[in-house]
Amino acid sequence: MKKLINLFLVFCMSFSYAQQRMYVGLHYVTVKNEDAQAHIDSEKKYFSKLHKQAIDNGSKIGWDMWRLENPRYGEPHTTFVYAHLEDPENLYNYSGGEEIFSESELKMARDRWGERVVKSGSVMTSYKGGFVPAANQDPPKLVVLDWMMVNPLDFYEYEQTELKTFLPLQKANKKVKGWGLHKIVSPRNNNIDAASYIVARFFDSISDIYDMMDQTSPMSKTMLATYKNILSLRKIKRSQVLRLVLSER
Repeated sequence: MKKLINLFLVFCMSFSYAQQRMYVGLHYVTVKNEDAQAHIDSEKKYFSKLHKQAIDNGSKIGWDMWRLENPRYGEPHTTFVYAHLEDPENLYNYSGGEEIFSESELKMARDRWGERVVKSGSVMTSYKGGFVPAANQDPPKLVVLDWMMVNPLDFYEYEQTELKTFLPLQKANKKVKGWGLHKIVSPRNNNIDAASYIVARFFDSISDIYDMMDQTSPMSKTMLATYKNILSLRKIKRSQVLRLVLSER
């Protein structure tokens, strides 16, 4: 189980958790490009160790740090995405750090962290199902996040279509090393244009992503009908490519 959890990256796609409720909080943080490496160094030296302590204490499942790979051209900022893997029954039930760092050192690290951050935001998701690589394989280094707009009246049919039809198709694709469906549970403030789901697809390299996107094959009548159905249920609002920076299990 420990080895499996070590492969249980950002969106908890493990079959071992398929029957458990699992929350994944995504925390988006933006810093200036010139501060990006200092931000990574600080996370590695201080905050990753605090998350590791929470994991070892059983109050957290996992933590990942990812970097946005497809920003706008000439973008002067770097965006990081933190994934907090949480048990809904034990949500945010962790504290401490004094055993690892002094109070003054932690305050200094947190103050400098805040000074680097230009903006931040967060969204909470609930894991619905998926798959991960075998326990003896290296974890994927890249993930594509597709933010899906779905009519609330279609939530059930959409989830069933993804999990019963498209999950097996993704698992059969050798380029795809992991796949997960996540429902956004943060309040949308009546924003009908907000995304309702996130589909995460994991890859070993950027070339694998390009190769998958380049695939064009004839469809049977059954497959054509299947794709038309899913297109009627959801619309991709945006896609993001993230590269793994740090991970704790």
